[in-house]
Amino acid sequence: MTRTSLPGPRLVLLVLLVLLSTVAPAACGGDDRPAAAGTQTESTGDASTTSTPSTVTGSTTGTDETTSASSGPPPLPLPRATDFVITVQNISATGMMRSPLSAGLWVNHDPGALTLFIPQWPDEGLGLQALAEDGVPAPLAAALTMRDGVHDTGVFDTPMGADEPGPLLPGDSYRFTVTAEPMTRLSLGLMVVGSNDLFIAPNPEGLSLFGGGGQPLAARDVSESLRVWDAGTEQDQAPGQGPFQALHGGSPDLGPAEPPVPSVIRPHQSSTRAIPLGPDLVEVVVTEDPQTPGRLEVRLINISQFRGTMVTPLSSLVWALHDDSVTLFTAGDPAPAALQALAEDGDTGPYDALLGGTPGVADHGVIPGPIAPGGTVSFLITPSAEASRLSLATMVVQSNDAFVALAPEGLPLLDDQGPIDAEALTARLAAQLSPWDAGTEANEVPGAGRHQPLRQEFPNTGPPETRNPTVHRYADVTDDLAGDRAGDSLAVTVDEQGGEFTLTLTNASGPTAFPRQLSQLVWVLHEPTFAMIEPDTLASSSLRALAEDGQGFGLASSMSFLPGVATAAVVDTPIGARAPMSLQPGQSYTIVVTPDATHRSLSFATMIQPSNDTFAALEPPGVALLDPAGIPRPTAAIEAELAAALRAWDAGTEGNQAGAAGADMMPGSFPSEGPNNGIGLVLPAADNEIWSVPPASSLVRVTIAPVER
Repeated sequence: MTRTSLPGPRLVLLVLLVLLSTVAPAACGGDDRPAAAGTQTESTGDASTTSTPSTVTGSTTGTDETTSASSGPPPLPLPRATDFVITVQNISATGMMRSPLSAGLWVNHDPGALTLFIPQWPDEGLGLQALAEDGVPAPLAAALTMRDGVHDTGVFDTPMGADEPGPLLPGDSYRFTVTAEPMTRLSLGLMVVGSNDLFIAPNPEGLSLFGGGGQPLAARDVSESLRVWDAGTEQDQAPGQGPFQALHGGSPDLGPAEPPVPSVIRPHQSSTRAIPLGPDLVEVVVTEDPQTPGRLEVRLINISQFRGTMVTPLSSLVWALHDDSVTLFTAGDPAPAALQALAEDGDTGPYDALLGGTPGVADHGVIPGPIAPGGTVSFLITPSAEASRLSLATMVVQSNDAFVALAPEGLPLLDDQGPIDAEALTARLAAQLSPWDAGTEANEVPGAGRHQPLRQEFPNTGPPETRNPTVHRYADVTDDLAGDRAGDSLAVTVDEQGGEFTLTLTNASGPTAFPRQLSQLVWVLHEPTFAMIEPDTLASSSLRALAEDGQGFGLASSMSFLPGVATAAVVDTPIGARAPMSLQPGQSYTIVVTPDATHRSLSFATMIQPSNDTFAALEPPGVALLDPAGIPRPTAAIEAELAAALRAWDAGTEGNQAGAAGADMMPGSFPSEGPNNGIGLVLPAADNEIWSVPPASSLVRVTIAPVER
């Protein structure tokens, strides 16, 4: 047999690998764990089967020789390039966050080679931003071909069974083949589309393809070796609920940047109706009853106050133990009456009665609420082959019709081997419990809506939902502070008499989906070139005090000494009030100013409450009350300009929490408390101070299988 000559270094490497293989296969950790000796798992995308490989016969003299039992195992084959089939499946359908996944890239590289990113460092500008924000992998794949230690790269973008490239929808799979040299590794990355800049990838060292002696590792699932990473290039919004996320039509690279803290003053661009994922609201713990074999205790803790993203009571809880013919609800269908009662008003009575007469329900119960933040409830179940699934549901009280539940078909408590252990069930419950929207009542801002249980006059009084009147994952991306007058924060009327202007500023938010308070208001009379706020700059300490805590005297004082300012003052007592107080819906402040030909423009700012650091202010340089000749302008024209120039702004000093129910929002929190906006570094998404995201293993399943050439 003729053998092709190998270059010197390659030959030395192969000889060393063979010598190592004759001593003992190297122990592998993490994703390097091979299958049990003598077996090979063949990946089918959705399942795996085990087969026995054919016998390997050694040949050293040119004739076949049978190795005796006393001579030890036969030597392993000479290490060689191997083809690997990689299958990437979107499994988010039943998890806490249903999301498409983008096209992705793969990189075959040496150990230690620099590939997709460096943790704790900013994005290098090679294409990670395009992948993480917009799901475009090609630029990064092309750039990495120039890196030392990178052997090959490629893009996977066409779902199995599809005729053209497209995103990976829940349940679908990508499949591609990589040819790798012995001891090289594999990295891959793809975007979580229901995010601003989250992507799935292994740790930077990548995934092992070869084990001891340079032999290809058996087929295996490497999902647990993947993580969700935050590229740090765009400010994070609620998972699946951000108006600038690709899932909701955000244009490429459109969302607000995430520079190092503190961030900058920018127009408000977040959903005011966001609700966090299940892990920010509920912790579930399953334990086995030591006194009764087979019986489980399921304990739920309202942890909303500890995470702080959204602090809310939970309603009474309904649960059921049932077979696979029962569902509490059907996604995409109108909510049944029992679900409407629970989701709108926390009334579990109709569900309890319904479950009592439903075939396939073996056991069910109700735990009276409300379950206050920090509160714990529990119930006991004994699963069996005839009743192997658990369902439960509880209302998010600071909402109109949002509820936390498992997938409609419930959570399996048994598998093919029998009962699933309590620790595994705890993890599966945490990965599946998610907020749902019953679609029966129009959403208002969580924590502020006047038709929500803590504020409504009577049950079931809110207007019906018209946009999506079916049961669906909660994903309201509305920004109630968008548009003129900062989303109807203030209505301003102007009266002028003899050059003196009286402005009446009324909190007009009462009829809206976000009834809000306004803090004391800072106003400035100034030259036309002066700017009270400067977008895209860091907020001053005095502006931060107004935007985070509603304290305006420091801002007024600092403004009064600036060139171009005639007067800066604070108004904090509504008309008819006897003492300073926040401006409630329907109440008004009054400003009286006398401009001159030099100082003829007006600006003002007030904090929107509840919020973290959102304020309403006129776009710079304010609105002129006099024309350039010093003559009073028509009051109707002034009013129109004030309405158009009044915007909601984000001071960029504190991360925005959910709706109006965050733990660090004023009023109700201590001054200057609250989470950061982000730090502009590539970090594990689990480090996010505000929004929990699912683990990668509940979004994607990735298998790697060697194949014979």
